[in-house]
Amino acid sequence: MSVSLGLYKGPIFDCYNSKYVEMIPVSFQNVWNQVWDKAITECNIRVFVDCCDFSVSQIPEVLVELDRIFDWVQVNGGKDTEYITWRIRDELKPFLIQFYQEHKDEDYWFTLG
Repeated sequence: MSVSLGLYKGPIFDCYNSKYVEMIPVSFQNVWNQVWDKAITECNIRVFVDCCDFSVSQIPEVLVELDRIFDWVQVNGGKDTEYITWRIRDELKPFLIQFYQEHKDEDYWFTLG
């Protein structure tokens, strides 16, 4: 299993009337359980958490949270540091930045799980 960021178009938190757009990989499940969960707790992350939904308007807040996780992983990531930093720096942040620039005034939402 793995943790992914689901992208939907439509009213936020309305999974019945929203259209699935795509799934963005975040982490292998075991790395999520061992490292991401600890980083999220210790960094006091509130939006980019498992089983949580957020709107496109919250992307700037998510980017700040990803920076905090990135910094935490540099010190505490162990053998998974390279994988997690690559995922944040080269995959998640560029995708979210571009998506926000192109769709910040539209009805999109994300769910992490």
